[in-house]
Amino acid sequence: MPIPHQVITALVTLALVNGCTRTPVNDVISSRPDERPAATSSRETAESATASASTRLQPPANALDDGVLTARIRAGMLLDPALSGADISVNTSRGVVSLTGVVASREQAVIASAHAQAQDGVTRVDDHMTVDLR
Repeated sequence: MPIPHQVITALVTLALVNGCTRTPVNDVISSRPDERPAATSSRETAESATASASTRLQPPANALDDGVLTARIRAGMLLDPALSGADISVNTSRGVVSLTGVVASREQAVIASAHAQAQDGVTRVDDHMTVDLR
């Protein structure tokens, strides 16, 4: 049985979000003497490496949480057969989830909202979905 496109999309989204949480490592050492850092004690080197690694190029904590929340909500909605045919966009900002798009019925809008509310870290869900009764 082939895997539905929506399942693959959900898995890829989760993999990308989880892959983006890794801290970058800068372990390149120059071979030119004029570009080498001055010699310091091993304790000073270890302390500065620890401090710089923890602050280097990290996004704000709430931005990472928002991305994870968005990915989890999208994945849950993509895997729910009750939401087939719905075109819903999920955006999260500081724990506030905005759902926009077109659904076939009000029941689909309620189900999508329930997916968002079920996630830990969601403080509010704004429903901006429209019902297409065609």
